[in-house]
Amino acid sequence: MPTFRDHEKQRYAAQKPALFSPDACAPGSYKHVPRTFCLADGHAAENLYPRHRAAAIQYFRDRNIHWHDGIGDQPSNHLCCSQSACVNALWPLTSDPALLVAAFQPYLPQIVEALPFVADRPLAGGAHPFLAFEWIGTRNYLGEHGARTRGAYATSADFVFRFRRDDGRTQLVLGEWKYTEEYRSARARPEKTLTTQQAIYRSHYEAWRAEGADLPPYAELFVAPFYQLMRLTLLARAMEADRRAGGPGELGADLVTVLHVVPRANRAFAASLHGTALPRYGSTPSTIWSALAPERFVAVPAEDLLASLHANAPAHLRPWGDYLLQRYGWWQPGVGVAKRDGASA
Repeated sequence: MPTFRDHEKQRYAAQKPALFSPDACAPGSYKHVPRTFCLADGHAAENLYPRHRAAAIQYFRDRNIHWHDGIGDQPSNHLCCSQSACVNALWPLTSDPALLVAAFQPYLPQIVEALPFVADRPLAGGAHPFLAFEWIGTRNYLGEHGARTRGAYATSADFVFRFRRDDGRTQLVLGEWKYTEEYRSARARPEKTLTTQQAIYRSHYEAWRAEGADLPPYAELFVAPFYQLMRLTLLARAMEADRRAGGPGELGADLVTVLHVVPRANRAFAASLHGTALPRYGSTPSTIWSALAPERFVAVPAEDLLASLHANAPAHLRPWGDYLLQRYGWWQPGVGVAKRDGASA
């Protein structure tokens, strides 16, 4: 049965002329094979919204951030790329704290004021951003091995921001953005690699369990998407623990939350359980993780967040808001074949 990813690929193949330049609409190479749902070779930059494209690419270049399947210092040419979707949706929030608060308030009701992310480099205008991308922390909280690079070789949040709460405390959000990802089977790793990965995070996991948390066996989490959720949660816990121990924590954050954005319509992602012991905690990755980390996890349907961004966009950003709904509005009537798989959205 076709999945959400299949339908999105079909939708993009049909809608390319409405979204991209004529030269970009030819099939592009991905994994060395021409694909109709990819931008033509040499046009990967068009995966980003036109008015924000140059600034976003410069942001990644200046910070040596890896684009997932990127082409040189350009993003991926795959139109279902979740990293490009994340940047397209959230780039204006780097410099618009009011929009950040309005867009996320339905999911983080304690938010009062967005705070500058002073640990990141200033933007082109000289001010620190209010939202940063591919953040790995100001220091190595988890004791990960090797060189730590934003976007690769370390636990990295797709996006991050911090805010003042209505109780006066500072909260940090580690964001994970999913789009068409689906995990149809557990991907076995070489035994040596798996053993090394388990050794890195085991002490942090056991410390979590020692607090009385009802957790599954540690090895059960070394499969996507739970491996990412575990690492981000352990990072959030380590940042909080440092603060409680009298250290600075991460930018003075008293609380650290993992916020997970995934399309409600992506049923294949929701079914990514693979017969492990995890289903006793819930029926989807989001419900399972909500049960395991109720104080540190917030699940947000991508459809709802995109609608919130569109509704709260100020006048000068309305073209961007309209672009979001044209590019990613699979749940709306008349936007393409993906509607068939997202009928429950």
